[in-house]
Amino acid sequence: MERQGFDLLLTNAHVLTMDETNRSIDNGFVAIRGTEIAALGPMNECPSAATAEVMDCADCVILPGLINAHTHLAMSYFRGLADDLPLAEWLEQHIWPAESKHLSPQFVYEATLFAAAECIRSGVTCVNDMYIFAADAARAIIDAGLRGYVGEGVIGFPTASAPNWQDGRRLTEELIAQYDNHPLITPTVCVHAPYSCDVELLQSMHQVAQEQRLLYQIHLHESFDEAERISWAEPEETPTHSMKRIGVLGPRMVAVHCVWVDDHDIRHLKEFDCGVGHCPASSMKLGNGIAPVHSMVEADLPVGLGTDGAASNNNISMWEEIHLAALAAKSAYKSPKVVPAEVALSFATSNAAALLHDDSIGVLAVGKHADIAILELGAIHLKPRYHHEKALYSHLVYCAQTADVRDTIVAGKVLMRNRQLTQLDEEELKAKAQEWVDRNF
Repeated sequence: MERQGFDLLLTNAHVLTMDETNRSIDNGFVAIRGTEIAALGPMNECPSAATAEVMDCADCVILPGLINAHTHLAMSYFRGLADDLPLAEWLEQHIWPAESKHLSPQFVYEATLFAAAECIRSGVTCVNDMYIFAADAARAIIDAGLRGYVGEGVIGFPTASAPNWQDGRRLTEELIAQYDNHPLITPTVCVHAPYSCDVELLQSMHQVAQEQRLLYQIHLHESFDEAERISWAEPEETPTHSMKRIGVLGPRMVAVHCVWVDDHDIRHLKEFDCGVGHCPASSMKLGNGIAPVHSMVEADLPVGLGTDGAASNNNISMWEEIHLAALAAKSAYKSPKVVPAEVALSFATSNAAALLHDDSIGVLAVGKHADIAILELGAIHLKPRYHHEKALYSHLVYCAQTADVRDTIVAGKVLMRNRQLTQLDEEELKAKAQEWVDRNF
């Protein structure tokens, strides 16, 4: 093994690779060169520090950076605006009016940057963000140092960024051109939902996604009455059947929520190589129910965990989502065996990467992006820890909290070191957020 030329050496840690074998190294290292993982293994094979900066990770676990597979980061400024309401009332009477009044490029940039700080604290290294003024969200994600999948949310009525859906498509195409082959940003194609978009919109945007080989994202089967709200649906169709009939199911489709899918819907999603963005906290808080995620796993659908926006969650902690993904499934299926800890953790790492069709993230392996979370195991709620092979997964899924994350690394750059953000002024971001609320409400 080459013994020099590394930039950063992480040592003395429990290493969870989250690869196909779920390899775990009790006392291991990860070496980073540039933006990639250059080596990893047990400490008795650790290369000389030589020119590398060394970070001692004793009593820590090194794992792939978490992937927030569905979120609306800029909605962080609407945290607590309206709660304890059903989805339609929450959206139509509170969120959409607030967005219409307040959204601007500067709002989206500042609110996204604010949310990015929360992501970094949670050990999140990649976000899949859907919102309007997406180019400004992308700019904030870059400035924060995160990796991002970013799409302009296109809907069938005027928004602050687009007077009609055709302009939303134009903004999408401009985003695709602007961020072609960018090292941190991957554009996506986003439509809101089948009940808020007509057939022409859905087909037109699907065509863009297919031509550009990009993710095509939509909220689907979010509430029990969604089928009744789709004006163009045929009688007795489920939303998935409606989408299939008009030809917009297909590879790289991310169907978000999927709370009310049945077995036929799941088979269709699998048949057309779709995946699911699972947002347990948001769905439960809005009273929409619990997605049949175990059935999705059984069908070999890629499932990624997302927080949704902070207006409906109300935080964007992926550790809470991991915890709920396991517990809610066990409750829904009345079985403690479904969605075991290692599967729940995969929803935020390797499975989320599969959902995004990105094999460069989500696992720790040589040649992958050096997107890494380091979580400290010293807190009392993480002690004691047994030595069986599932013990560490159990602690991460059922015990770990955002505050346990010590360091966050994206593309080899340390964005949080010893719980201190290195690129963002957290106090300034918090002050700006409160000033905005005080000025406008």
